[in-house]
Amino acid sequence: MTVLVVGATGTVGPHVVRALAALDVPARALARDADRARTILPAGTDIRPGDPGDDDDLLAAADGAEALFLLTSHDHRMADLQLRIIRALRRTGIRIVKLSGTSSAINPDGPQACRQHWEIEQVLAASGQPYAVLRPNAFMQTLIDQIMLPAVKATGAIPNAIGAAGISFINARDVGECAARVLTSRQWDGQSLVLTGPRAVGFAEIAGLVSAKTGQPVGTREITPADIRIQLEQRGMARWEAEHFQEMYQLFRDGRSEFVSGDVERLLGRPPGTVEDHLAAHPDLAGAPLDAS
Repeated sequence: MTVLVVGATGTVGPHVVRALAALDVPARALARDADRARTILPAGTDIRPGDPGDDDDLLAAADGAEALFLLTSHDHRMADLQLRIIRALRRTGIRIVKLSGTSSAINPDGPQACRQHWEIEQVLAASGQPYAVLRPNAFMQTLIDQIMLPAVKATGAIPNAIGAAGISFINARDVGECAARVLTSRQWDGQSLVLTGPRAVGFAEIAGLVSAKTGQPVGTREITPADIRIQLEQRGMARWEAEHFQEMYQLFRDGRSEFVSGDVERLLGRPPGTVEDHLAAHPDLAGAPLDAS
């Protein structure tokens, strides 16, 4: 079989492609920037230049593929694009595996992007197209790598907008491996699979783990979800996106991402990776301490 991957060059997509290769399943990537995709994806990946929002490009790339991994950029028009893709592929028979968002936020009154995910899921379930949905909790690579560790480098502390609550962080590598399993088996058709780490971890605990790894004191700086929105807007982020992040952090603060699911172990036959594992293997934490400047 062949799997078409839309969203192959982001946080999760490369892990999907690598996991498919490990299963000896050919992956085909549809990418707007084929040159960039070649620098990110494994050598030998079938990369098709094209726009997923262009019906002709999409249908040409999907020709002969049995399954599609559906992931597009975090955008206020995400639903428009994904629904267009679903409409274009309707009646082709291709199985669609959609990457959605934090399970507790996927509802018609959730944070902005999660409302979009909810809408897409409803249409997909009613479309008659074979499908499955993956709902990963917060990625280690996003909150830890892109937000916490840069803050530690800059200030020596992690900004904490969730108080004493925790998050069952998931490693994007595990998400990619789960996606590959679902893409290559009809066993999961029609299901929404909830992907989490093995336990909820708070920001203060992560600060302690980073401190132990680097040998330097790392604390937390207490802020609020509203502070997050203000800071993001001051940096030029669009209002809708800043409000989305405020709502997500409030959801985290309310403990609504502390839940733990067994779906990763059901899919992979092993427990999900831990925050400790992620930090232990982190290249930025190997060698010299993170010096605040």
